[in-house]
This record gives sequence, C-alpha cells and structure tokens, in this order.
Amino acid sequence: MDSITGKELESPLIYGIEHQARALCSQNVSNSSSENSLIRFMVGTQSLQTANQVYLLEFSEEKSTLTKAIFKHDEGEIWHISCSSKNPQLLTTCYSPSSTTRDFKQGSMCSLFELPANFTNPINEEEYTAPLPLKKIRDFRTNTSPVNVRQTSVWQPEDGNQLATFEEKKVLIWDLENPQPVWSSPIEPSAVTSKVSNKMSKISAIRWSPHSNCSVIGIAMGNNVYAKDIRVKPGSSFAWYLSAHGQQVRDLDFNPNAQYYLATCGDDCEYKFWDTRKTDSPAMTLQNHSHWVWSVRYNQFHDQLVLTCSSDSRVILTRITSLASKTLGQLMDEGDSEESNIKSHKNLSDGVVATYEEHEDSVYAAEWSATDPWIFASLSYDGRVVINKVPRREKFSLLF
Repeated sequence: MDSITGKELESPLIYGIEHQARALCSQNVSNSSSENSLIRFMVGTQSLQTANQVYLLEFSEEKSTLTKAIFKHDEGEIWHISCSSKNPQLLTTCYSPSSTTRDFKQGSMCSLFELPANFTNPINEEEYTAPLPLKKIRDFRTNTSPVNVRQTSVWQPEDGNQLATFEEKKVLIWDLENPQPVWSSPIEPSAVTSKVSNKMSKISAIRWSPHSNCSVIGIAMGNNVYAKDIRVKPGSSFAWYLSAHGQQVRDLDFNPNAQYYLATCGDDCEYKFWDTRKTDSPAMTLQNHSHWVWSVRYNQFHDQLVLTCSSDSRVILTRITSLASKTLGQLMDEGDSEESNIKSHKNLSDGVVATYEEHEDSVYAAEWSATDPWIFASLSYDGRVVINKVPRREKFSLLF
C-alpha cells in the first residue's frame, strides 16, 4: 500500500503553548459521566526566564476542539513528564531546579505530584482562567545523593505504585510508599557486552517491558541497549544487549503485544526493530528521517503502527506488519491456518503510512492517546502541540 498523501490526511488540531517545551505524555482517565474515555495529553514547559507550567489538554474528537487547564510548576524547567496509567491524578516530572533553588553541584530532580480529584471529569475551561497550584507529594531522593535523578521517569505498566528512574550509570526502582529505592543496579557494560565501547557513556533512556510480569527494563546507554531482569540480584549480568546504533540511542519502546520485539531510535537518523532472541542484527532498519530521531512509540492497541519524531521537524507514522502480533481479523479466523491468515493480509506491507509536517522546530516527543487508538499528539520545542489522527484508509485496512 502506498504512503498516504497530505490531501488524504484529516486536518490536524494545532495549539501553541507560550513557552518552549519538550515534555509530553498521555493521560489515561475514564469519564464516569460518559460512555467514552477522555482524550488527554499533558505538556511540561521548559523556560529559563519565567515560571514553568504543566498544561492539561483535553481533545474533543466530535467537536475538534481543545480545552485546557494550567498548573504552576515553580520547581523548574521540565525535561520529562509521565502520568500513572492506574491513577490519573498522579504524575511525575523530571526537571532542572529553578535558579532560586538550584545547587549547581547537583543535577536534575524527579518529583511526584497530584492533580485535584475533580480533574477526572471533563474540563470546563471557563472555571480555570488562571494557573492552579499543583500539589507535590514527594521528591525521589537517596540518602547518599539528595538530588541525582536524571531526565526520565517511567511508571510500571501494571503496578500503579512503582516507577523507575536513573542516574548517570544506575537504574533505580521506587515504591510510592517507600522513601528509598526498593531496587537499584549499576549499569557497567564490559568489553564483551559493548561492541561500541565508550567509558563516558551515560544512560539516555529507560523503558519498562510490559511482558513477563514487567520484570525487564530496557536501558539505552551510548550506542547500545541493555536489558536488566529485576528478579535477579542487582549488579548481575544483562538479560540481553544490543549494539543498536552507530550513534547515541535516544529512545526505545517494547512491542506491547509481541513479547520478543522492541524498537529503538538514535542520532544516526535510523529507527530499528529487534527480535531479542536474535540480537546480533536488527530485524528491520528504517531511515526515513534526515536528523536525530528523538522518540519511537508503538500503538498500544494496534502494534503494527509506530510513531517516530525527529529534529527534522517531522512526525512519521510507519506500519510494521511483519513484526507485529496477529490482527483482529486473524484472531477471528480461528479456523484458518496461519499461512492463510498471513496471505489474507498481504496488502498490509511494511512502510511509511504518512508523514506529518505541521511543526517548524525539532519534535522532541510524540505520544499515542491512552484511550483512543487512532489519535496521537506531537510536541516541538517552540511549544507547538499538534493532535493528529491515523488516516481513515489505514484504520479500515487494519479493522477489516
């Protein structure tokens, strides 16, 4: 199937935030007063000159409108924001402390915040004309180093009380009820596990696998990706490792439905797909961007669909059928053989579905809606948020 052209794409919704930003996440909240769940995204600003804020954006597909509520984030410029998948009121931000509180001997911080309970209902923008306070619950600190958490926090997919953070060369797992980490492990690649060795490499991203009871964490460090099994003793060998990219790895994501597959992206302009049973080489390599690829995200409902975004100001939607779980149609045809199922979907070939070019600056984040499989948002450094939909032709080809 050919790539879908701009004329076939539905009109996006574009919203401009007043400050620079690079932190975006999707909020998972069900609306008790409606049959449909709310489509929400959160954005954290990154301003050195003014007080930073967290934007809660609610998209109405029916009206194609956006309503918002703004919260104060006086702690500092936000590098990463993440929402709990189990409790929509909880979120974490990783940030550089503001100039009034900054200790330049220390690095970024990570803190837990709570939204007011009424924000599980639809937003009435008229009620929130001024920025609201954001309740801080706790900071994530260790006894040995008060402020050492770097620029990402990732919630455990199944347990709403756990999340992972990292230092330069250490991964830490926290429980919301415990003041200290419940698990931590240094990441010390040896010459054997690092074909591109760099002693100065630091962890750049982590991601929790949703498989095997969420026992594996993927870690991007330098040009490589490592997997730690948290069921074994901290400091033990890696579950597997990948000599992933020719330059720094920026992000990774696990296929939510096919346990052996994951995607990576990096500064070499490539995004790759891997089978962890065969780690010597990628199962697929794509180079559709012309600059650093900052983010790669699987669709949580239809894992054939993958989003990437880049410093080339573009967002690309790619279809990877050959490395995805069975489609709905395949699962319904229980009487058919696997061979006939594959044949019936032969038109769903791998390749770019659509390229989105509404941004004018580096796109640092792209996230799928947590409640609607056909909607996604992207964020560029100039504060532009763009909400797009999967093209109808692609949607129907996956469903029927």
